[in-house]
Amino acid sequence: KNYGPPNGKKMTIFFDDVSMPEVNKWGDQTTLELVRLAVEYGGFCFLDKDKRGDFKTCEDLQYLAAMQHPGGGKNDIPNRLK
Repeated sequence: KNYGPPNGKKMTIFFDDVSMPEVNKWGDQTTLELVRLAVEYGGFCFLDKDKRGDFKTCEDLQYLAAMQHPGGGKNDIPNRLK
């Protein structure tokens, strides 16, 4: 199933301060992995038991993000998201 704005409109999603998420022990920033899925694959997988594995396609989205330079409590974004 496809999701997105109605009537052929576009929607801009703004991610503010993407340098803030904490880095876990594997070097990932979990919230930024969700952003990467949306940008790279164009959607998400269902997590409901009856629909698990089905893919939600998100259409007509534009992404914009802001961050400060890494350091002083700010993290760099993962290479997979760059």
